[in-house]
Formats: sequence, structure tokens, C-alpha cells
Amino acid sequence: MVTTILTLIFLPTLCVAALTVPTVIVIVFGIEGPVMEVLELIGGFSGGGMGSFIRGAINLLIGLLLLSAPIGAALAVPFVFAVLLVVQGVALVVLAFRLRN
Repeated sequence: MVTTILTLIFLPTLCVAALTVPTVIVIVFGIEGPVMEVLELIGGFSGGGMGSFIRGAINLLIGLLLLSAPIGAALAVPFVFAVLLVVQGVALVVLAFRLRN
């Protein structure tokens, strides 16, 4: 009985926190994108080369994408990390076989 009452009291708070925290993190990353874009452009003008401009444009696009739909982006973050980790794992296995020879 006490467990049921405590669950009814704290469950809404946990559900809100489970969606609010990732959304805030995505908004922070979305704001960071245009800031990084400006810094990359400054680096490009000071001799960073064309790669600096490309990284700046990518940061700007990702930042705008994150800010346009923060809740959807927060829900997609675990899947994006999963894909990145699988790609990294495959690359490490390939590198291990190349270094062995």
C-alpha cells in the first residue's frame, strides 16, 4: 500500500525528468552549434583552411536541426550513439586486423 502511494506520488516527477533532462541537453547542444560555427569561421580566416569552413557549416546545420525539434532529437540521441558505437567497433576491428599484419 505504501509502495503504491509513493509510486503515484513520484512517478509523474520521474516521467517529466526523463524527458526534460535530455531535451535540455539537446537545446544546449543546439545553441552550441552556431557558436562553434562562428569559431570555426574565425579559425578558417586565420589560416585553418577549407576544412574549418566545412566543420563550421556542419555544426551550424546540426545546431539548427537540434533546435528545430528538441524533443524528437532527445529521443533520437540513444539511437545515434548506438550507430556511432557500432561504426567505431567495426573500425577498431578492421584496424586490429591491419595492425596484426
